[in-house]
Amino acid sequence: MITQIRGVLREVGEEALILSVEPFEIEVLIPESARRQLQGRLGEMVSLHTVFDIEGNQMSSRMRPRLIGFLNPIELEFFEIFCSVDGVGVRKALRAMVRPVRDLARAIQDQDLTTLATFPGIGEATAERIVAKLRRKVGKFALIVDGREVAAAGGQANGQVDHAEPDVLRDTFAALLSVGNSESQARQMIDRVLAGSKRKYKTVVDMIDAIYQLER
Repeated sequence: MITQIRGVLREVGEEALILSVEPFEIEVLIPESARRQLQGRLGEMVSLHTVFDIEGNQMSSRMRPRLIGFLNPIELEFFEIFCSVDGVGVRKALRAMVRPVRDLARAIQDQDLTTLATFPGIGEATAERIVAKLRRKVGKFALIVDGREVAAAGGQANGQVDHAEPDVLRDTFAALLSVGNSESQARQMIDRVLAGSKRKYKTVVDMIDAIYQLER
C-alpha cells in the first residue's frame, strides 16, 4: 500500500497530475481543490497523502490500478467517508471536492441540500443520500479553518502548522453547544480565535478563555 508519495511536479491535468519519482513518472488522481493549489508549482517538490484503488468491477475483464492523492491526511479521510455513500464513487467524489473540505462538511452538517446539489456531479437525490448518511460523521471536518486543514487531523503537511489538538477542537465545539450556542455560532467562534492567533491551544480551557476574551 502506498500511503504517501513525494516527487517533482511535472504536469497538472484536469483530473490528475504527474510526479517524477526517479526513475518513474507516476500519475496521481487529485481533487479539483488540490489541482488549483498545485497548478502553479510545476518543477517543485510536492508531497501527497495517497490511497490505492482499483477501477473496474467483477463483470469487467479490465481492472485498472490508480493512485489518488491529497494535500493532507484530513482531505484523504474525508474522501474515504464521502465515497461510502451509495452513488458516490471515486471520480464523482473527486469532482465534487471543488471547494475546501470544510465547505462540503458544513453543507452536509447543516443539511443544506441546495448548496450540496450545486457541487459537480451531486444532484438533489445524491445530496439527500449524503446528508442522511454523513450528517453525524463530518463534525470534525466542519471545524477546519481555511489554510489550517491539518489542525483537525493533528498533524502538518506542505508547510501548514496545527493550532490545536484534534480533541481540543472537538471538545471546545461540544462545550460551546452545551451552553446554548448553535452549531454555526460555535464554528464561527472557533474560526475567529484560530484566525486571530498564532498560539497553539493545548486544552479546552485555554481555547474557551481565548474565545470569550475575543467576544468581549
